[in-house]
Amino acid sequence: MTQKIYVFGHRNPDTDSICSAIAYAQLKQALGHTQVFPARLGPINKETQFVLDTFQIDLPELIKDVKPQVSDLVLTDFSMACENDSVSKTMGQIIDHPGRSLPVISDDEKLIGMVSLSDIIPAYTDAFSKSLLRNSETPLDNIIELLEAQVYGSIKSELVQGDVYTITEITAGQTLSSQDILVTVQQDIYMNRAFATGAGIIIVSNASSDIVFQIPDDYQGAVLIVAFGPFEVIRLLCQGIPIKKYYQKNHLEYFMTYETIDDVKKNMLTSDHERFPVVNVDGKVISTISRSNLIDFSRKKVILVDHNERNQSIIGVEEAEIIEVIDHHRVAEIQTATPLYLRIEPVGCTATIVAKMYHEHKIVIPRDMAGLMLSAIISDTLLFNSPTCTKDDRIIARELGKILNIDVKSYGEKMLVAGSNLKEMHPSEIISTDRKLFTMGAYKIGVSQINTGDFRGIFDKLDGVLQEMNNLCEEESLDLAILMVTDIILGGTELIIAGDAKNLAQLAFGFQPGEFSKYMNGVFSRKKQIVPPLMNASAY
Repeated sequence: MTQKIYVFGHRNPDTDSICSAIAYAQLKQALGHTQVFPARLGPINKETQFVLDTFQIDLPELIKDVKPQVSDLVLTDFSMACENDSVSKTMGQIIDHPGRSLPVISDDEKLIGMVSLSDIIPAYTDAFSKSLLRNSETPLDNIIELLEAQVYGSIKSELVQGDVYTITEITAGQTLSSQDILVTVQQDIYMNRAFATGAGIIIVSNASSDIVFQIPDDYQGAVLIVAFGPFEVIRLLCQGIPIKKYYQKNHLEYFMTYETIDDVKKNMLTSDHERFPVVNVDGKVISTISRSNLIDFSRKKVILVDHNERNQSIIGVEEAEIIEVIDHHRVAEIQTATPLYLRIEPVGCTATIVAKMYHEHKIVIPRDMAGLMLSAIISDTLLFNSPTCTKDDRIIARELGKILNIDVKSYGEKMLVAGSNLKEMHPSEIISTDRKLFTMGAYKIGVSQINTGDFRGIFDKLDGVLQEMNNLCEEESLDLAILMVTDIILGGTELIIAGDAKNLAQLAFGFQPGEFSKYMNGVFSRKKQIVPPLMNASAY
């Protein structure tokens, strides 16, 4: 099966991050890349939910990491045994199998045990008894397969139901049960005596391969014609018993397909076993693996939109294969092992770039995708008020508005207000709505932004917001946490700060000592108006 490729934006996703991922995945699918799917790295905010509801789009799948999993391993070992397999067949598999052990599966392919060489050796050393096959619930198919027998007549049962005899121990006139097995040779005197016993199954040893055998009309059992001699037949009968009483059923060690390779390595190091079954989410065994398998795996393929910094991306991104990046931010420290398609443009929104790519590939933009991309542009440019907004953003927004046949300004105001009723939001939700992390010199800084139609509502929750910001600094080892409460109607941003490195805010934005909140008229953009001054301040 072709590997899934996920398209996703940054952690703490905003409207552009979600909408661009969905729209770009749809474009890739329209171009024939059917295994490309949108995803998200966290819960969405109210604004984004409003957009998805408006255009009736399902929430993308939530993924937590892209670390290599057992499902990404190149699996090559599919040997396994069933509990009714013969000792001989299982022994052959084990001898040819690295690790000298096999998973034992049920009829529905579920793991029920493990069998190794040491487990089945006793089957070869135990003395043969007449009732061994019956007591071991031996399938008759095991016997037929081992003896390479030609079968004449009718076999009445799937399992051996009687005892095993040889013709030499039968006395004149002795009769046997119709469920018993009798081993004889291909000589008339012994054949006549064998049929007279009434045994249900007669094994004729030393038989010629080209024999044309005739069963007496009054005989109701089955005859097995085999080329082996009588002593070899008895030996093979011992090996026909199933492994069900020999395999290990307790303390099984196995790995699920969703487990990470890192966890598998740790468990293997503390285990006495060499090979381990791999079990899928349905509980079925699909393969076995050993330490040597852990070096050969397929990296997960991902496409990043609206970010290119590792600390803003998914856990394990450094272990994935990044095949594309579509972004409108600064180029940061993302590294790749192979060449990739990289498209970064100085526009106000990733969705603007995605819409351009629809045009370049001559793909008609569906109405719902037009709605998502227009919403993303409105959100990222704060209804074209942000200094990050470019001519391209406005042109694309007008085109998308025509597809939708809506008043862009009226829809934009409704969307921005719908996603930012501060009175209904918990302080932790306010600071996590759209939060990004930045490393600036020796400082680790978190910058959150929330858009609202009434920024004064933040002061009703200021104590709680500051407490959450200080908690965030402690939990994530941040030197500085900044919250931008942006009011597009008023035309500016209330900047709130917390953390030990408030001196950076003093240098960058003119905060006074002891001041933790400041209104900044005309400030809309985190990327152009907040991050650059902070970077300059951190350099001192």
